[in-house]
Amino acid sequence: MNGSIMQFAAIITLLGIDSVIDIKTREIPDWISGAIALTAFLNIDVRSSWGLIVAVVFFTVALFTGKIGGGDVKLIAALSVVCGLWGSFALLLFAQIAMLIFYGIRFVILKLRGKTADKALPFVPFIFIGYLCSTLIF
Repeated sequence: MNGSIMQFAAIITLLGIDSVIDIKTREIPDWISGAIALTAFLNIDVRSSWGLIVAVVFFTVALFTGKIGGGDVKLIAALSVVCGLWGSFALLLFAQIAMLIFYGIRFVILKLRGKTADKALPFVPFIFIGYLCSTLIF
């Protein structure tokens, strides 16, 4: 079996598990981020290390805004090593678009029902969507 196929299968499995955990507990286990980073060895490409630039930018935004959790930062760092520079940018772009669409629709529905939205939002399901889109499209 090709290393990139094994890597893809491992990552989507781990992101699926992580999505469920994030939705239920708003926590991201460190072992999942570590396991995703280790999948980089299944399809070694030194150029992928440039993806860490995205992780540094993401960490800086998290540090200054306080709106992004540490688990999300670790997960993005792990995926950045796997996806490389442009793959990481695409992953985050698709994740943000998916989140904006979902929460935009959710906001309208809650407003129509006279309710307010939760403050803490799980981001891992959208990282999962972003990974799938960036991997399957590019």
